[in-house]
Amino acid sequence: MDHNHHPQQSKRHHAQHPWLTRQDLRLAVVTGLSAGLGLLSPIPYGYYLPLTTTAVLASTYGNSMRLGIQRLLGSLMGVIILIIFTRGLELPLPLGLGLALATTRLFGGILGLQVGYKVAGNIIVMGWLVHEQVETVWGPIRLFWTGLGIVISLWASQSIWPSRSIPTLHQQFASLLAAIEQELSTESRRLKDDSISARSPKQQQANRISLQTQLNAARQQQAMAQMELGVNPEQHPLHELWSSIDLLASQLLTSLWAIRSLSAPIQKPEKIKQLHQKEAELLDILCKQILSISSELRSPKTISYQKLNPQAMLKIKNLSCDYGQWLEQTTHDHLATEHSQISKQRFRQIILRVTLIDYIRSAIIEAVSIPSMTAISNKS
Repeated sequence: MDHNHHPQQSKRHHAQHPWLTRQDLRLAVVTGLSAGLGLLSPIPYGYYLPLTTTAVLASTYGNSMRLGIQRLLGSLMGVIILIIFTRGLELPLPLGLGLALATTRLFGGILGLQVGYKVAGNIIVMGWLVHEQVETVWGPIRLFWTGLGIVISLWASQSIWPSRSIPTLHQQFASLLAAIEQELSTESRRLKDDSISARSPKQQQANRISLQTQLNAARQQQAMAQMELGVNPEQHPLHELWSSIDLLASQLLTSLWAIRSLSAPIQKPEKIKQLHQKEAELLDILCKQILSISSELRSPKTISYQKLNPQAMLKIKNLSCDYGQWLEQTTHDHLATEHSQISKQRFRQIILRVTLIDYIRSAIIEAVSIPSMTAISNKS
């Protein structure tokens, strides 16, 4: 039994982790082209160009950016320390080399370099021992090839088989919002027609797990997509957008579960029936808003402009921005005359449902009103 089990596990492992990925092919292509460019260039030491692309070009733009900055700072620090110790101090080789490497380690720690200080140490050793006579020329030329290699790597990470993390995240958020809209639409139909039976507890639990799983998957994908945002992802406009959508989805799910926990609406007396109809009308508008946000997330322009379309968001906001006072007034008018005809428990349930629906309305308005969405206009 074990003999048959291990080959199956091995096959699954290879299926999940292919031997060759698009990132590997991209690295091979870019490194090969860089090697050709370095060899054909009249500028000496061109072999440092493919060495840089090999070290810097990672699977994501953010990782490439971090590695590039580390390597550039380390190279610059190494060249400066090399020139100072070889041309300025003129210490004996053992003492000078040791002090230079110690200085590299010290400044590398101050700058927070995790990889760059190794590059600096390599430059000092190579420049001192191999290029001793021309280190003042060799160092700047190597710095040039390093900078060019970093630029090529960053360009390749975004232009040659780029990561699909960000589009995938937007699709996941859009699908989650669409699924939530379906559930709220069901609640709207129940408010219009009390003959529609509620789902069984088992079905509701399965549905809740499914939606929560989608939200968790989107959050995991967001961690991967955030690596594409560069050095300070928290300051990137897309990070703010994702945070607002994540918050909106959480608020919608919380409100949905709370509404589902309430007793089924009863279409009598007549005033209460009218109130439920008004609630259903507002829920339909909220569903339309949610679908509009979902559609905007699927649009490639949202990624290109790093914003949701401000004009579209304004239209979404205007759909329900005036419903706050309307819903409060409608509830007051309908319950004032029927308060004595319904039980206290049912009265509390009605008030709670109205409050939850209004909370959803407020959450949507807040999500489409964040400053970043009104700062830059998308082109139609």
